[in-house]
Amino acid sequence: MKIYKSLINTNLWIHSLNKMKKTLNLILATALLSACSKSVVIDDIEQLNGYWEISEVKTPEGDSKTFESNNNADLFELNATQGTRTKVVSQIDGSIQSNGIQENFVVKDSANAIYLKYKTDFSEWTEKLERLNENELIIINQNNIKYTYKRFTPININE
Repeated sequence: MKIYKSLINTNLWIHSLNKMKKTLNLILATALLSACSKSVVIDDIEQLNGYWEISEVKTPEGDSKTFESNNNADLFELNATQGTRTKVVSQIDGSIQSNGIQENFVVKDSANAIYLKYKTDFSEWTEKLERLNENELIIINQNNIKYTYKRFTPININE
């Protein structure tokens, strides 16, 4: 009977050890993935300058809409930590026309993230820059809607 109890205790101990090993592996994998994902840093902010078009929108519920091509774009113009965002439309001849409305923003570096804080005569809001590189921009708004942008190329039928 003693040998039987000893075997049961050993099996329980081995089972517990295997569970702890799986949990530790999961924790290490999560930490590694977090460390490898590059967040936006203030040195990247100059890449925000230029024309960007929305390529995808995702809601917090997981719904998404993909935009294959778009005549509308956002023009970001940044000077140090202050900037403007203007909605523009590509014309048939390749030129770009603004709607004349500029939204002013300030870049804030806080809590290991970069934020754009907007203020107009009518409203104030904040957006988080999740990713920013030469060709991709991901912004998350206050409603947790994720906007993925790509660099904008105007349409020109004359070429």
